[in-house]
Amino acid sequence: MALSPFNCRSLYSCAAFAAFCIAISGGPAGAKATYTTFNDGTVTGINASDTVTGLAGTSSFIRTVDGNVTTFAVPGAANTDAIGINDEGTVGGLYCDNAGSHGFLRTADGAFTTFDVPGASLVEPRSINSKDEITGDYKDATDHFHAFVRTGSGVKTFDAPGASYTYGVSVNDKGVIAGWYITDGIGSHSFLRAANGTITTIDVPGAESTMAAGINIKGSVTGAYNTDSSGALGFVRASDGTITTFNETQCGLLQPVGINRAGVVAGYCSERKGHYSGFIFRPSGKSLKFQVPNGGTRTLPVAINDAGVITGNYNFGGFLRFP
Repeated sequence: MALSPFNCRSLYSCAAFAAFCIAISGGPAGAKATYTTFNDGTVTGINASDTVTGLAGTSSFIRTVDGNVTTFAVPGAANTDAIGINDEGTVGGLYCDNAGSHGFLRTADGAFTTFDVPGASLVEPRSINSKDEITGDYKDATDHFHAFVRTGSGVKTFDAPGASYTYGVSVNDKGVIAGWYITDGIGSHSFLRAANGTITTIDVPGAESTMAAGINIKGSVTGAYNTDSSGALGFVRASDGTITTFNETQCGLLQPVGINRAGVVAGYCSERKGHYSGFIFRPSGKSLKFQVPNGGTRTLPVAINDAGVITGNYNFGGFLRFP
């Protein structure tokens, strides 16, 4: 199926997270944090060197912590959408042409590798690890979505047991994938897929929907859940299966976006209509809300690295928040 550049680009968006995806603005700023802001495009990921990647027009960009910016595009592509960057500087993402959407890797020296999922009409990578493994999802000829993982040995597709739709969301450096899926019943469920292919379902007790958003190297998963009487709340599932739930004061909707090695979760929440903030939740149970200083009405974190540096977007561009 051929896609227009607009429709193709919209694949990497809130669409797959429709239950929880919201517009963002600010809240109280953290007292000790420092910020760097820039206007190079829409940020989508960060690595251990505080280098970020993201979208810039119909191309993508890489910005180092010292402000050096490189833009790039897959040759012949209508759109090139970076979705993440690993610690070696390899960027993963999707690109679009007249045949649809496809996956790519761009190494630090600028070399591209492209890939497809057999039988897919649309391919949407979502996460890359430091072994250049990419997970995401794809649409088949019947408009159902399935998950995939692309490794050095090729592309493997998979579904959670009983799933009608399966979405691969985040892959850690051990090859463990977190994602979520929908069955024919009500709501959604999350899953862990081990490197050997074993899949474990994750459900927050009492939740109507549970949607994983990120996994760290230790196998801890964060995401959002809701009940039939609540908005979106946050959860962390430790590698031993223990689930901790949390909310932020005055947050009607809360969406974690990532969890680092130390178990620190970053995300965003709504405080009232038209007002939203970034948040940090720590393993101790302590949390705080923040906004980019003088950042207008939008502070939208998208990722956190192991040093606790958070990146995202605000009204006037992208930001780095240093703890």
